[in-house]
Amino acid sequence: MSGAFDSGPIATLAFFLASALTIVSAIIVVTQRDLVRAVVALAMSFVGVAAIYFIFNAEFIGVVQLLVYVGAISILIAFAVMFIGDLANAGTLSQNRMISAVAGVLLLASVIFVAYNTEWTSIEEVTDADAVAGLAGTYEVSGTSGENNLISAVDGDAEGARGGALVDSSSHIGPALISDFILPFETLGLLLIAALLGALLVIRNRQEDDAA
Repeated sequence: MSGAFDSGPIATLAFFLASALTIVSAIIVVTQRDLVRAVVALAMSFVGVAAIYFIFNAEFIGVVQLLVYVGAISILIAFAVMFIGDLANAGTLSQNRMISAVAGVLLLASVIFVAYNTEWTSIEEVTDADAVAGLAGTYEVSGTSGENNLISAVDGDAEGARGGALVDSSSHIGPALISDFILPFETLGLLLIAALLGALLVIRNRQEDDAA
């Protein structure tokens, strides 16, 4: 895994390129009438989001983004498109497109307003050594305070040393998913399967009604 987030010119350029890919692809998704091209653009938008995760050293979430959204959700939508019999009329514009456009603009304005008025703190401005270790260094759990763990900065070669959140997040998230959060993790998988089966059943019933 990589170290702390690099805010140099290369990382900044990569962030803007990934953001441009995500935004342009998303615009194509909502404006393209050809469903096949819209699905491809949606997959590219997901790839752009995954690239942003990797740039910010969230490798675990980036891999999940590629596996689940690019590799599964996009393919699922592609299969749904294949089940649509009349592709020529399937891409007709929605009657509520103006309401959707206004809602999208308001949501974008809200995000810009919050981002602009939030006082962001860079890791260079953090002065507490233990906090820096928890973010981009190595630390150990030195005690507890109520339900919270207390951490202390240690050398990377020390026994029991852990990587910070920006160094190796997968070492913390992975074990948590298969231990403490195994039930909601498996439940989510069952819900996705149920949604897939329900969508196929709806499509099948609709095709039978059209044939009758």
